[in-house]
Amino acid sequence: MYHIFHGKHRLILANDEDEIKIDNPDFIIPNSEEEHIKKTLTLANENSNETTILLLGNPIKLMKKVQKVFHLITAAGGLVLNPKNELLFIKRLGKWDLPKGKLEPGEDIKTCAIREVMEETGAKNISLIHGLPNTFHTYYQNEQSIIKQTHWYRMNGNQEQSFVPQIEEGIEEVKWMDINNLSLNDLDTYPAIRFIIDAYLNTLN
Repeated sequence: MYHIFHGKHRLILANDEDEIKIDNPDFIIPNSEEEHIKKTLTLANENSNETTILLLGNPIKLMKKVQKVFHLITAAGGLVLNPKNELLFIKRLGKWDLPKGKLEPGEDIKTCAIREVMEETGAKNISLIHGLPNTFHTYYQNEQSIIKQTHWYRMNGNQEQSFVPQIEEGIEEVKWMDINNLSLNDLDTYPAIRFIIDAYLNTLN
């Protein structure tokens, strides 16, 4: 199953068995082809309310069809926690986000994740612990429709250090937040960020 965040809307690529795990989608589209995916995006864009659209089929094949509609960009980032169980956030363009960035040519994905965390926050001595689910989100840039696949990793960091926000990337602030007292619904962030934090928290239960 794949969750794709398209603005405030969510596209879920799933097979028939996964359908029962999804609560009350707004639309269900079986046997989705590329033209159905394009119509689905138009349907979402025309809806002012948050919309969940379920595309049924083989999720891997569906994702390949989605990637024909968009230009794929690969990125990586980290959920960095310190010994006090605080999560490292950045504020970019007025919203709280997690450090992440694009994969460079010839770079492996784990190296990318650590590099981006360190570059965007100025953090030192970051260690990678394990992988987390990927997220997918779409946007429009330079007259091109883009889908970004972000590979996430759980990381450790030391809270006793100074941060240097990467201003050239639009980062205004770097801050630890107590994950035990974090209200995802009240946090001014993106749906994909809520999704990956919630996915991590579910691994603790």
